[in-house]
Amino acid sequence: MFVIQEKPLFLRFLKGFLMKISLNWIKEILDFDLTAEETSEILTDIGLEVEKSELYENIKGGLNGIVVGEIKKCEKHPNADKLKITHVDIGEEKLSQIICGAPNVDVNQKVLVALPGTTIFPTNHDPLKIKKTKIRGIESNGMICAEDEIGIGENHDGIMVLSDNYNAGDLAKTVFEVNEDTIFEIGLTPNRADAMSHYGVARDLMAALKFNSKIEVGQKLKSLSSKVDFNQDRKTAFKVSVLEPKKCMRYTGIILKDVQVKSSPNWLKNKLTSIGVKSINNIVDATNYILHELGQPLHAFDLDEISNHHIKVRCPKDDSSFTTLDGTERKLNKDDLMICDDEKKCVLLEVFGGLKSGVSSKTKHIFLESALFDAVNIRKTAKRHGLNTDASFRYERGVDPDMVIPALQKAVELILELAGGSVGSSILDVNNNPKTQNYHHCDADYNTIRKLCGISIADEEINSILAFLEISNTPIKNSSYRLKIPDYRVDVIREADVAEEVLRIYGYNNVIIPPKINSSPSFTPLRNSISTQKKVSDYLSARGFNEVLNNSLTATHQSNKLKYTGLNEEAYVKLLNPLSSDTEVLRQTLVLNVLDVIKYNQDHGEANVQLFEWGKTYQLNENKFQEEKHLIIALKGLQHEEHWYDGKKETSFHQLKGYVESIFSLLGITLEASIFEDNELFSGGVLYQIGNKMIAKCGLVNPNLTKQLDIKESCYMAELYWDHIFKLCQKNLIKYIPINKFQKVYRDLSILIDEQITLSDIINATKNVKTNLLQNISLFDIYRDKKQFIDKKAYGLRFQFLHPKRTLTDKEVDKVMLQIQYSILKETNGQLR
Repeated sequence: MFVIQEKPLFLRFLKGFLMKISLNWIKEILDFDLTAEETSEILTDIGLEVEKSELYENIKGGLNGIVVGEIKKCEKHPNADKLKITHVDIGEEKLSQIICGAPNVDVNQKVLVALPGTTIFPTNHDPLKIKKTKIRGIESNGMICAEDEIGIGENHDGIMVLSDNYNAGDLAKTVFEVNEDTIFEIGLTPNRADAMSHYGVARDLMAALKFNSKIEVGQKLKSLSSKVDFNQDRKTAFKVSVLEPKKCMRYTGIILKDVQVKSSPNWLKNKLTSIGVKSINNIVDATNYILHELGQPLHAFDLDEISNHHIKVRCPKDDSSFTTLDGTERKLNKDDLMICDDEKKCVLLEVFGGLKSGVSSKTKHIFLESALFDAVNIRKTAKRHGLNTDASFRYERGVDPDMVIPALQKAVELILELAGGSVGSSILDVNNNPKTQNYHHCDADYNTIRKLCGISIADEEINSILAFLEISNTPIKNSSYRLKIPDYRVDVIREADVAEEVLRIYGYNNVIIPPKINSSPSFTPLRNSISTQKKVSDYLSARGFNEVLNNSLTATHQSNKLKYTGLNEEAYVKLLNPLSSDTEVLRQTLVLNVLDVIKYNQDHGEANVQLFEWGKTYQLNENKFQEEKHLIIALKGLQHEEHWYDGKKETSFHQLKGYVESIFSLLGITLEASIFEDNELFSGGVLYQIGNKMIAKCGLVNPNLTKQLDIKESCYMAELYWDHIFKLCQKNLIKYIPINKFQKVYRDLSILIDEQITLSDIINATKNVKTNLLQNISLFDIYRDKKQFIDKKAYGLRFQFLHPKRTLTDKEVDKVMLQIQYSILKETNGQLR
């Protein structure tokens, strides 16, 4: 079973974006009282799949087991010049004796004491557990700590001495601001641009909580209104010119004067650090805070670096270059949208700031930008320059057009709070796509929604769910409604999308699966691909296999592994407008995706894997597109968990070959296996083919490939060419015959043959005997003895005979058996044992 955090691993159709979300942050936006586990479960149920959750502490260990102590007595250690014996009041009846080697330790000091049994987390060292011990013959019951020893600083010049404001026995976590939080990693699919912020996640969560009556229906999210007065007319000579209105639909900004650039307060640092964002300074941190809270990218410019106080949004007219904040000089393309000043100096490459215009410690005045750019153009620019920032990711998928101004206003309020200063202008707003409404329409029939959802849900419940999702409706006729959908829900445009919204809030787990399905069985002798494919899937699932589903879009950077498949990079089918560099071509093979899944599960502690995947492969061959359907079967690790009865069995090539041939048998196909030498993908194995047409191949995956992927155990894989297989099984129409009522007759034969002779050679030799009585040949024993015979082996074979209309006699069977024996010995040059 695929396992991650003790939950089944569900592979999404679209490659998702892992977004870190703070539970404390969400609770600041939406007032609710649920545990982290309950919140995680609800988020997953409504489609915001929590793939991982972890406890975040701004001070690792949370200073647990560390208390304030007061040194009452301090004397020299009799056996060591640099050690002292201290007697410390830690709030208990007796003083605690602690040996300390710090040069600044002295009587009457308030210090931090790590008690025995406490694990401390030093700044630059591994965790250490404090124990009662003897140091130079004197007992020591704890440790008086320096700041670097408990992870709150770098200083190790001596122990940390506190002010007299604290009492002996006070917990250290009350002395320092110890913050604990739960961080969710949400696997967000690209269509959910509305949930790429804490505000968006809280909004979705609120709908689910209201529907399940866990919060009041009238409850609202934290207000986005700002305390700053933006209605005051503040005239300015600063100008904004948008020369590319189709690529920049809206550009807004405001001037803030006399700000003080400095380090951010601890609360802001902790918030950003908890979700993996590095603190820069209070101005940059404020823009990052708004980005992750509201989902709107912002950028702050050093106002004095913008010549003539004039911003121009345009594309470059020549092959100029631009140095971004990371110090990289990038050659510009004619389609790159630039934010330039009046002297044509580039100050911003759409979503990546320029080195010269960024906020620094010398900055006194800033121009704060909030804009709406064209998603397609942003995506192309980001791909062209290899940029992958939080801002570009959101712009590529579409930001809420109605969040441009509120986000700017909230950022102004926050910056004034953090950096002081004053508002130096009114909001400059160049709106090239003015809208009279902030919603779009979609017609939906509630009966169709019920049919798509597969549930009988009342109109009132559908109305409630839509209302909680901020979707209003107007009746048209009967069960049809015209819905007003907020513009931030760019993914809801069709009736099927509305059904999905209703079902995810209603709860997939609330859909009742009936214990039985009534149907009228019908028989058709012709197979169809879907039912035949299901038959094979059921066979594999019944034997413990898990089915996976990977994205058919992949990246060209997999070409370093593609060489192991015998394919080439030139055969890729490329997308004209890929979403990202990870989804720019169609896959040529399923092998690499399946190996990635095996590696993913290995990294999450699941070493034993049995999986299969159906999927199409795509190739460009001589300017013609080729599309084929394949089935991949993969084995790795143990056949089953170790058990007292059956011990421990590794997966093997023969096990995989058995599965492949059982599938052939299930479909009524008879094929012979041929051994092939090592190739790019397999280190030895067998293949099945008819003429030059490949039907299937299986073997041990090339160790060089598994080593490159850091897959630690042998991996066996089979690739079945489904289009060819289905054509073969179509020729074998289903026939029903009665079970033979006559007795089967068996004969055993033991022969000594050369090592290179295979079972297939023996079976082929029996075909020289013309008989309809032989039903089956099985190998029940292989024996080797290097002392008795070199380069030889003994096969124990069992032959099954049956007549369809009568019982066979021994004489008939012996006659045929002698002919078979003669043919085998002649063709294999073997001898009887």
